Amino acid sequence: MCYDASARSPAAFTQELGRIHQGSRFRRSLLLIDQLEEVMTLASDRERELFFEALNDALTRNSRFWVVATVRVEFLRELLDSAHADLFQNPVAIGAIGRSQLTQVVQGPGSLVGMDFAPGLAETIADEAGTNDALPLLAFLLQELYFATGPGATVTEDLYRRLGGVAGALARQADHAVSELSDAGGIDPVLRVLLKFVTIEGQQATRRRVTLAELTAEERHIVDAFVDARLLVTTVGNGELDDGRAQAHVAHEALFRQWPPLRQAVEVGAERLRRRAELERWADDWQWSGRSADYLLTGERLALAQRWLAALEEAGQATEGVRSLVDASRSRDLAFLRRVSESVGRHVLANPEQDPELSVLLSLAALGECAATPVARRALFTALAFSQLRAELTGHTDTIRHVAWSPDGRRIATASRDGSARIFDAGSGRCVTVLEGSGAMVEMVCWSPDSTMVATASRDRVVRLWEVASGTVVRVLTGATDAGRGVAWSPDGQWLAGTFRDMVVRVWNAATGELAHELHGHREDVWGVAWSPDGTRLATASHDRTAVIWDVTSEAAVLTVAGHTDFVEGVAWSPDGSSLATSSGDHTIRITDTTTGQLRLLLRGHTDYVWNIAWSPDGRQIASASSDRTARVFDTCDARPLAVLRGHRDTVWGVAWSADGTRIATGSADSTARTWDVRPRGAENVLIAGHGQPVNQAAWSPDGQRIATASDDGTVAIWNAATSEEISRSERHRDRIWDVAWSPDGERLATGSSDRSAQILNGDRDELLDHRNTAVEAVAWSPDGRRVATGGHDAVLHVWDVATRAELAALVGHQTWIGGVAWSPSGRYIATASDDRTCRIWDVPANEAWTVLRGHENYVDSVTWSPDEQRVATASGDWTVGIWDVATGHRSGALRGHEGRVRDVDWSPDGATIASASDDRTVRVWSAETGEELGVIGVHQDKVVAVSWSPDGRSLLTASRDGTARVWPADPDLDSLQAFARNRVVRTLTEEERRHHMLPSAP
Repeated sequence: MCYDASARSPAAFTQELGRIHQGSRFRRSLLLIDQLEEVMTLASDRERELFFEALNDALTRNSRFWVVATVRVEFLRELLDSAHADLFQNPVAIGAIGRSQLTQVVQGPGSLVGMDFAPGLAETIADEAGTNDALPLLAFLLQELYFATGPGATVTEDLYRRLGGVAGALARQADHAVSELSDAGGIDPVLRVLLKFVTIEGQQATRRRVTLAELTAEERHIVDAFVDARLLVTTVGNGELDDGRAQAHVAHEALFRQWPPLRQAVEVGAERLRRRAELERWADDWQWSGRSADYLLTGERLALAQRWLAALEEAGQATEGVRSLVDASRSRDLAFLRRVSESVGRHVLANPEQDPELSVLLSLAALGECAATPVARRALFTALAFSQLRAELTGHTDTIRHVAWSPDGRRIATASRDGSARIFDAGSGRCVTVLEGSGAMVEMVCWSPDSTMVATASRDRVVRLWEVASGTVVRVLTGATDAGRGVAWSPDGQWLAGTFRDMVVRVWNAATGELAHELHGHREDVWGVAWSPDGTRLATASHDRTAVIWDVTSEAAVLTVAGHTDFVEGVAWSPDGSSLATSSGDHTIRITDTTTGQLRLLLRGHTDYVWNIAWSPDGRQIASASSDRTARVFDTCDARPLAVLRGHRDTVWGVAWSADGTRIATGSADSTARTWDVRPRGAENVLIAGHGQPVNQAAWSPDGQRIATASDDGTVAIWNAATSEEISRSERHRDRIWDVAWSPDGERLATGSSDRSAQILNGDRDELLDHRNTAVEAVAWSPDGRRVATGGHDAVLHVWDVATRAELAALVGHQTWIGGVAWSPSGRYIATASDDRTCRIWDVPANEAWTVLRGHENYVDSVTWSPDEQRVATASGDWTVGIWDVATGHRSGALRGHEGRVRDVDWSPDGATIASASDDRTVRVWSAETGEELGVIGVHQDKVVAVSWSPDGRSLLTASRDGTARVWPADPDLDSLQAFARNRVVRTLTEEERRHHMLPSAP
C-alpha cells in the first residue's frame, strides 16, 4: 500500500496516514520495512525518488508516524550517499548472532507451532548454520521440518539428516523440483528461467521480481514447479488476482548462493545480469517520463544497449520493457537507422536468390522503416530481379497434392488431401469453385482439352468428372479395387486414364464412362500417368522404380524405362513425343528416348525426393517439384539449371506450366499453391526473354520503336520496344553473335560474330563482310550510314564501304583484341577499346591514330562519345569508367562504385548523364559533370554486358548473360517500385526476422 501510494505522488502517502489517524489524536503508526535494499536493486531511479520523498514528507508532517527499516550493511553506504541521507543518520548496526542466539532462532518458531526438537538437535542445527546465509537457510529448513512433521511432533535427527541438514535442505528441494520437470529438457532451460529472478548490484546478487505475464507458457510451467517447491513465491493466491500484474520472486536469496547449479550460472552470467539491470533502469526511467523522446537512447549509448540486448536475447533474458526502449530509440536515431538500412541491404545483396521473398521484405523494410540508402535501393532492385512469385492460392486445409493449368490459360485446378479440388482464377489467384466429393483425399486433377471439365482421382477408388462452370459431378468412373492415384485426359478428349494402388492402369471412355482397357504389368503402386501428344500411347510411373510406355489399343507394354534407384511418381512427355521425363525418390530426373529407351539426359540439383515434373510448351525446359521445398527449372538440352523457386514452407508436390510458357504453378504440403514468373519481372518496363542463351548486345532503332538483340544462340531478333513482341529473327550466322547495330536510317542491321564475319542484314538479304579467320566483336555505323567499322580478335580496325563491301582501311596499333568501336558524332573520328588496356582515337580521313588513352589497369571493353565530341568515356575490367579529354588525351575523371568488371558505357543524348553496365549485375547512371553516382536503376540476374540510351533519353536498354534484354526507366520512381514490390510478397516479416536484422518492431 505504501509503495503504491508513493508511486502516485509523495503527498498521497501522507494523506493516507491522515485518514488512518482521523478521529484519534493519540493513535500512532509504525511502518516496518524489511529488506530496504530492494528499493536500490529493484526500483528505477524515479520510483526510488518518489518512495523516499513520500517517507520524508510523512515523517515531516506527522509526528505520530514512525518507521523502522532493515537493510543489508553493504547497501548502507549507497543510502548515506543519496539525496535522502538525512533519513539514515545514526543507523543501528546489528552484528552477527552467536550460537546461543541461533539456538533460540531454531527453537522459538518451533514452540509457536507446537513443534519440538530431539535433545541436542537444536544446538546441532545452530552449529551447522555457520554461513552468511544462516538465517534464510534456517527459515527454509524450519519450514520444511514443519511440513514434514506437523504441529505437536518432535523433529528427530534422522528427519533432519534426510532433509539435507541446514546447507542441504534448500539444494535438495531445488534438485527435486528439477527432477519433477522431466519435460523441461534438462536443467539448462530451468536455469535460464531462474536467472530472470536474479539481479546484480555492485558485486552482490539479489532477488528480482518478475511479472508473470512476461513469461512464456513453458517458463510459467517451470516457475509453478518452483512455487510448489516453496523456492519461489508469487502474489497470486495471496489476495491478488492474476490480472497481468502478478509477480513472483525467490523465497530466499540463499537459493542462488547455496544451490550450486544456480550459483554457478549466476557467476558465469554476472556481467550480463548487471547489464540487464542497467537496461531495465533506463527503460523504467523512460516509462516514468511518459515515454518522453528526451529519455530515448542515442549514439554510442544506443549502440551499447543494442549489443547488450542482443546478448540478453540469445540468453533468453531480455524483457519487453527493454525491447520497447531500444526499438523506440532506434526509430529516432537516424544514424543508426542508416546503418541498419545499409546492413540489411548488404545482407540482401549477398544472397538474394536464397529466399527472394525475404529479400524483398527486408529491402522494403530498410527503405520504408529505416533510411533510403543507395545500398537498400540497390537491394530492392536486386531482390526484385530474383523475385518470381506472382500469387499465392489459399483455401485448402491440407496438402495440395497436384496442380493443373487449364489449356486456355485462364484457370488453375488443385487437388488436396483435405478431400476437395479447387478451381482458381489464374490471374487474380481467387478461388472460384470448390469441388467436394466423398471427402476422400484427392491425389490428382487434370483438365479436359477444351477447359470445360476436370477429372479427379481420389482415395475412394474412383475418378470423378466435374463440370467446371457449375461445380457438379458429371460422371463417376469405377472399377478400381484400391485407392486412386493419378488421372489424365487424352489429347482428343475421348479417353480418361487412371492409375491406382491396385497396380492396374485403367482407361475409360470419357463420354460414356465405359471401362475400355486395363493395363497390367507394374509390380507396385502406380502413380504418374500421361498421354503421348498424339494420343496413341500412355506412360505410367510406379513405385516399382520403373515407368512403362503402353500401346493403349493393344494394351501391351512397348517400352519399360528403368534406371531409377527409388520410386518413380512423375512422368511427362515432351511436346514432340520423342522424349519421356521421369522423376524419382532418388532425387533425379531422367529424360529417355521414347523409341530406343536410351537415356538422353540426367538432371540433378534437388536434394530430396522429386515428386512431379512438367515440360514447358516449347519443350526447351522442364519444371520439377521436390521434398526439398523447391521447384526447379532445367534446360532440356544441356541439363543446365535455369531457376530455383523458393518460398513454400514444406514439400512441393505438384508443378504445372501455363499455356504460354511464361508462368509455373506449384502445390505444396503447406496447403498453398503458388504461381511464379519463369523469368522474374523486376523494376524494368519491358522484358525481352526470347533467346535461349545469353544476350550479348541490345540496340535501339533510331526511332526508338524497335529493339535488336544479338545472342550466343547465333540469332539476331527484332522486337517491339513497347510490347516485347518478337517481329523477326535472323539465323544467318553460324556461331555466337557479339554485336548488332542499326543503320542511321533504321532499315539495316550490322552484326559481328564468332563465325569470323560481319554481316549487313537488310530484310531477307544479307551482305557478308569477310574478316578472314578472325572473330568480330564490335560493329558501328558511320553517322551518314555509308560506312561500317568493325573490330575483333585480329586487333585491327576495319572500315568498310557498305555499298560495295570494299575494305576502305585497316588501321593497326592495338596489341590484342578490339572489343568496342564507336564513331564520333561528326564522323571524323573512331574510338576503339581493346584488351591491351588502351583506347585509341583514330582520324578517319587521315587513316591514322590521333591519340592513345592510357591509364586503365585492365581490359577496356567499351567506349562512347559525348554529344559535343569533346570527351569519351571508357568501360574497363578494372571496375571503373574513365572520362577522357579527346584533345589532350588526359583522363579527367574516373567513375568508381561498380563491384565488378564494367562491360559497357553510353553517354546520354543530352550529354548530362553516363550509363554503365557491369559484371556486378547492375546498371548505374552517373553525372557526366561531377562524376557522382546518381543511382542503380536496374539489376539483372547475371552479368550486364550492354547498355544504351533510348533516342529520347528517358529509358535505358540492357543485355545480360541471364538471357534477357530489358528496358528500364532512366529515373525510376522509388515509391511506385516499392508499391510494386509489396504485391510480390504474400507474408510479412516475423518479429524474429526483425530482431535478427535489428529492424524496428512491426508498426
